Amino acid sequence: MAAVTRLTTCAGPALLLALLLGLLAGCSGSTPKPHPAAPPPPTPIAQLNTAVMTVHRIPFCDLLPRQAVTDALGQKAADHEAWRYGDASRFVGGPGDRAQEFGCRYSAGGAVAEAWVFASPVDSSLARQVIRDTVQQSGCRELTAASFGTPSVDQLCHRNGGMVRVRHAGLFGQSWLTCQLSAPLAEATVERRADAWCVQVANSLNTSR
Repeated sequence: MAAVTRLTTCAGPALLLALLLGLLAGCSGSTPKPHPAAPPPPTPIAQLNTAVMTVHRIPFCDLLPRQAVTDALGQKAADHEAWRYGDASRFVGGPGDRAQEFGCRYSAGGAVAEAWVFASPVDSSLARQVIRDTVQQSGCRELTAASFGTPSVDQLCHRNGGMVRVRHAGLFGQSWLTCQLSAPLAEATVERRADAWCVQVANSLNTSR
């Protein structure tokens, strides 16, 4: 009986160790591998504290992150143009017209991302007149988006060729800032990309951060 007792006592830890090693071996192959963290979503316009933002009336195209342009267009820009106050530009108006703002324009694959800020100070009276002229455009409707400045206008338009254009424009202090995205895509997609694009533009010009 004593021999049997000694055998059980000695074999018990060995048996437990074997069982433990077997369990560990079985679990090691099923441990899930960690996935890379997803990039953070773009800051929505609703989170912009426009009341304290200081938007300067300066050339700003070089301040824009390249990734912001790529995200807005859905691919890297194939063409771009920047203009300053007083420049002649094919995007300004008729022949001989000179730019009254600082602006940028990027395009690729039928999509166009644009932004500009008036070079001269703008008061609330002039801002409201600009808004009245904007909302009278045919094929457009106002969006119930968060305020992009005070006062501001947020607009979605349907253009020829299935183009959808989303524009956010507003007054930041005495700076009138406009940004927009046009693309042959679904309304929701253009709205989402335009929101992120305009946030990037506003943050690039904001020197109060």
